Amino acid sequence: MEGGADAIVPSSRVRLRERRAVGDVLISSVLFGGCNIAWRYGTGPAIGIVGYRMVIGAVIAVGIARWRGGGTWLDPLRVRSGRIAVAASIAGLVAAGSMFRALDGPLAGLALACTPAVALLVRDRSGRVAVAAALGSSVAAIVGLTVAAGDAGVASVSWGDAGIAVVFVAIDVFTLRALEVAVTERVDPMAIVSATMIGGAIVLVPFGLVLGAARDTDALGGALAAALAIALFGTVGRILRAAALPAAGVTAMAASSQVVALVTAVGGVVLFADEVTVVSAVCTAVAATLGAVAVVAGARWRLRRDPALGASLTRADGWEDGPVGGGTRADA
Repeated sequence: MEGGADAIVPSSRVRLRERRAVGDVLISSVLFGGCNIAWRYGTGPAIGIVGYRMVIGAVIAVGIARWRGGGTWLDPLRVRSGRIAVAASIAGLVAAGSMFRALDGPLAGLALACTPAVALLVRDRSGRVAVAAALGSSVAAIVGLTVAAGDAGVASVSWGDAGIAVVFVAIDVFTLRALEVAVTERVDPMAIVSATMIGGAIVLVPFGLVLGAARDTDALGGALAAALAIALFGTVGRILRAAALPAAGVTAMAASSQVVALVTAVGGVVLFADEVTVVSAVCTAVAATLGAVAVVAGARWRLRRDPALGASLTRADGWEDGPVGGGTRADA
């Protein structure tokens, strides 16, 4: 739409959208890091925790949507891109929960490290600087994690573990793209998150009950405690990330996973006394820095070529008559 009606967006608003996009992505990364830390406290089956997390998350998401005047959770299900985004998001939550409970730290971290590199296959244009920074963040993270794991750690990885990691990366990248498409087509990001939580709860809570998470009092308490923290951090983080996706792009958003990894690693050292080497610490910091650079550069490059990509960052700023339908842009 470059050169069209949206090109007349004032430069001050473009800069505001750049700052908003970068801020939302980095804040969501910190919140997701908190989710990863909370996973280590939880007990009981992973799918049970994910189910309870979605029930609590649904309450939080619907509350935020009503407070902000967003659409209902049924809105995304009325359009094809919304249905795909919701289904992919539910699959991503299950994959993430299963991976972080089934795999050890280095391998789970390696899956996150590969995500920016794999996201480049989507070919979602973000500019040379953002692409280089995203690729660099993957390389730095992979080097650090390989050194941290050592020969014994690498040799201990089974084909099953590797398969779980590969599936997680594929689902994560596909989910980012599906969310970007849906939000670009003016599906309310808050409604997408609400639909994800409600739909996921309907599907997964029965599995959690069957697997015994509710019959074991200790497991139930641990699962609910973890689910509460994950729901609070994760739901807000997902709303921020979904709204910022069109502005930042899939490549930069995937690179922000290195910021998540840094927060997770710091939490592990502080709360669980995880061991860390100088090389792995430096590589993790470098990867996170490059990930942040990718977000900044990607948002700047994309928004200065198409300011309308930032319309979803604030609903009132982006649409005059609601998120879905035939309305006109407020900045057209």
